[in-house]
Amino acid sequence: MKKFFKILLFSLITLLIYCGVLYSIQEELIFYPNKHYVSPQKKSLDMFEEKPFISHDGTKIMAWYYKGDIDKPAILFFHGNAGQIATFAPELRLLTENNYTVFAVEIRGFAGIKGKLTQENLFKDAAVAFDWLKKEGYKTIVVYGYSFGTSIASGLTSLRDVDGLILTSPFSSLESLVSEMPIPLAPYLLKYKLPSIKYISQYKKPLLLIHSKKDKLIPYHHSQWLYDACPSDHKVIHLLEKENHNTFFRNQPYILDFLKKFE
Repeated sequence: MKKFFKILLFSLITLLIYCGVLYSIQEELIFYPNKHYVSPQKKSLDMFEEKPFISHDGTKIMAWYYKGDIDKPAILFFHGNAGQIATFAPELRLLTENNYTVFAVEIRGFAGIKGKLTQENLFKDAAVAFDWLKKEGYKTIVVYGYSFGTSIASGLTSLRDVDGLILTSPFSSLESLVSEMPIPLAPYLLKYKLPSIKYISQYKKPLLLIHSKKDKLIPYHHSQWLYDACPSDHKVIHLLEKENHNTFFRNQPYILDFLKKFE
């Protein structure tokens, strides 16, 4: 009997240590930011200008701004993991070349941005950026998220009345995505649930979903779940056959077709 209790005690201690370590290092497992900021000039993207803003808690958030046609919808963009604005901005030329205003917002912890990274702060940073575009005179704002950025874009719909939403390679929630990974107990230890499906299930404005069937990082059924949950009468989903998680971001004519509906 004593041996049994010793084994049980050892197992419980091991479990507690495992849970404690996993909880404490989850940011390192989830986020892969570039720590050192890269300017538009260093990327030869002179069409963008730096437009940092002060968020709700006094944190300075970097953003890149391309001023396009005021009569066209403005695009509020949130990038994916493993990079910074400079990593993804080259692929936004499709928008700038068609004279759409683009306001690309940095994420806390990325590119040297300080401030505490929480789900609430991410959404509130997005709301301040949205309000900035409104003050600039843009009547129509379409929010565009890629990969990790789709969780911020979706969350913003709970704080602001966005006119349109574009989600490329989204996950329905971080909890559901992690539950598909071979990491025991990980879904129960998450600090950030990022439940996009919760917000999308209440979203009734135009929605565009784009995902690759060969996406091995975020399986495409997450887009299908979001599509099915959305009550909008103006929702479209495109499931691509030949691209992967990264390559299809570079060529998305569907986005231009979607944006023309707002002109």
